[in-house]
Amino acid sequence: MIEVRNVSKAFNSGANAVQALDDVSFVVPDGEIVGFVGANGAGKTTCMRIIVGVLAGDSGEIMYDGALIDAEVRRSIGYMPSERGLWAKDKVFPQLQYLAELHGLTPTDATQEVEKWLTELDVIQYKDAKLQTLSTGNAQRVQLASALVSRPKMLILDEPFSGLDPIAVMNMSAVIRKMADTGISVLFSSHQLELIDELCDKVLIIQAGKIVQNGTPSELREKAGAPPTVQIPTPLANIFKELIS
Repeated sequence: MIEVRNVSKAFNSGANAVQALDDVSFVVPDGEIVGFVGANGAGKTTCMRIIVGVLAGDSGEIMYDGALIDAEVRRSIGYMPSERGLWAKDKVFPQLQYLAELHGLTPTDATQEVEKWLTELDVIQYKDAKLQTLSTGNAQRVQLASALVSRPKMLILDEPFSGLDPIAVMNMSAVIRKMADTGISVLFSSHQLELIDELCDKVLIIQAGKIVQNGTPSELREKAGAPPTVQIPTPLANIFKELIS
């Protein structure tokens, strides 16, 4: 599992320092999906970047299975940044294969993983297309595939569902749950609270760089004094899919 211990991070902005993270601690257990919720600027992206090594914290530690995280462990993290990051003018398949090989897969294994995840995410038909020709939703699915092709032990996904239609959300949610069911730990941020409630085993709420709540969705509802929820099956994504098929 990944454990964030007492991590703090400040950014200097002229004469003022912005405290992005303030003594943040939490755990992402194996096989669980943890949702990261907070307003824009609350510290979610900064924390994710520190976990994957894009940024260094000012203090605190990132642990993996009880030991300090190192470069080798970080190679096994599948990361989907909020800015995305694939090459818009390049074809989908070659760049995903390149990324898989960077993580240590052989060319043969890389090819198999790319084909597997493009198929799983229903974008295999675009494998020879340039990324810039894809719709926002299909480009998002390709970006998620880029986080999966390296056979990761953990997924860190920054706003993976932004701008997606209901079918794409359903498809990507199913893939993320499937990964967690195989023992992979998942940390993802989102402003879509209904997805957080439906998909996550635990939720972290961050405000001004501090974790203010941490628990299961039902525990957080109970703490807030909210009435019990009643789930009514409304498979709108499936209905939508039938209507447009």
